[in-house]
Amino acid sequence: MLLGSIERKIIAPIYTEKMNAKSIQGKSPEEIKKVLSESMADGFKPTLAIIILTNIEDAEPLREIFGASGIEIFGLTVPQKFSEHGIAEDDIVIMLLDMKPENFKIEINDYQGSSAYEVGYQTGSVGSNYFKNPVFIISPVDFQVSGDELIRGLTDAAGYDSVVAGGIAGNPVDFSGIVFTNSASSKSGLLALILDQDHISICGLAVSGWKPVGTSKKITKTEGTWVYTIDDEPAMKVIQRFLGNEIVLSNTEASGLLPSDLGYPLQFERESGNVIMKPALFLNPSDQSIMIGGHVKEGDKFRFSLPPDFDVIDKVIESTRTYKEEKMPDSDVLLVFSCVGRLGSFGPLITTEIEGLASTWGKPMIGYFSLGEFGKLDEGRCEFHGTTVSWIALKEK
Repeated sequence: MLLGSIERKIIAPIYTEKMNAKSIQGKSPEEIKKVLSESMADGFKPTLAIIILTNIEDAEPLREIFGASGIEIFGLTVPQKFSEHGIAEDDIVIMLLDMKPENFKIEINDYQGSSAYEVGYQTGSVGSNYFKNPVFIISPVDFQVSGDELIRGLTDAAGYDSVVAGGIAGNPVDFSGIVFTNSASSKSGLLALILDQDHISICGLAVSGWKPVGTSKKITKTEGTWVYTIDDEPAMKVIQRFLGNEIVLSNTEASGLLPSDLGYPLQFERESGNVIMKPALFLNPSDQSIMIGGHVKEGDKFRFSLPPDFDVIDKVIESTRTYKEEKMPDSDVLLVFSCVGRLGSFGPLITTEIEGLASTWGKPMIGYFSLGEFGKLDEGRCEFHGTTVSWIALKEK
């Protein structure tokens, strides 16, 4: 349930031995300024603010407000965001942390003139030079930039086993948006919150919950993210046969863009046995190709997904609670990056998933619905996903 008046928007601090956290929200920068002041009245002195907002024009006044208080900003824009108190579509939602400044670094790099791999590598190099064991929480903006190449560059620089979690920012309607810090902003770049794992305990997972259906299909001709044939048949024909001509044609006549609420992501098989989710995004009737949300190669195999149900949500919540029991019994804060496709597929039921994640640790939580997610499915390398939830819990040592 969303909070009402501004007086009710201050969420009580959760005190732990090392780090405190408060989530606040407001309808405007003016409201945020007031709530921020009230949140610090008890002596709470945040050093870091994770800011998620909708209106790009609000970024500049927020930079002035938090800069005047000496608080570092990790900021981004998306239409839908949430906290432990529910979805807040119109609000500015902020997580305040009093993390020790020496335990984190914020880095922003623009894609202009550089490839996704190069920007990822540069960010990974900064992190590994700054900390012996860095953790990367990332929010790229620019849907056209390869998430796979971005994370490959980052982990090539920082190490194959580097922990990476995050989600692509921006508006799914026109893919516009910005990421910003106290001193810089970008319409096409990578924002990273780099943490010192020697002083910040972390626990994270990427999980989808979707159930597979049908037999395996094989990608037989592809270029980048565009697939031309599946099992030597035109790719669009295979997709239409599964989804139905009426659904596909009625939704793609104008732009070729498949809606995010179809709820049928493709489950790509991997040697570990854990599948990686990649949605079909665009159809091109002229050559019968489809665009996949992530890099694919010839020989890759996938299965379709059943329509979503409560079991999908239950699996996400159950896996989170299992990780809590086995890896991190307590945390200071939870960050969640959930695919906007899940919001479209589940509708109001998505609140059950958000509430379940928040209740796992019972600590402050902040998150948003993203255009692609980053995280680990298992003990392998962090990867780029679609229609997935990636979460990371933090506790200062």
